[in-house]
Amino acid sequence: MSLIVNSAVSSGRLRCLMPLLFAGLAAPLLAAAANQAPARVAGYRDLGAAFKAFNDALRSPSPQPAILQASVRKIRSAAAQQYGWFPSGSAPRPGLKTAAKPEIWSQPGRFRQSQDAFSAQAAALEPAVASGNLAVMRTAARSLGAACKGCHDQFRFDLD
Repeated sequence: MSLIVNSAVSSGRLRCLMPLLFAGLAAPLLAAAANQAPARVAGYRDLGAAFKAFNDALRSPSPQPAILQASVRKIRSAAAQQYGWFPSGSAPRPGLKTAAKPEIWSQPGRFRQSQDAFSAQAAALEPAVASGNLAVMRTAARSLGAACKGCHDQFRFDLD
């Protein structure tokens, strides 16, 4: 490989190859950003299902710890993954249906604060479930719901 590179450098071909090399590297990155909107929709659907399962379990006469714990793991996983769901190039544009507001990309600091608030509340669910205290779990679930709503109010279009 170094022989090829050395040969290309010595013959001046590297300058001709560089744009092709960068184009080849950039194309997958651009495609990945364009495909991120459907991936984030799927991620948030999974998160919503986990949060629903958690709340449904809390409403049952005898909540099942295994359901609560599995839901918390999914919610915590989504909280960690959400930071990668909004890369540059995945903002709303013609032909892309998304509930994400452009403010996500124009106000990244504010958006990051909302993501951090969600992550903190998602993390608080784990010790709440470990406590075994339904009142503590319900309070933690309400706080997580409030974090979700706070972000939705600022950074999500209502598509209903």
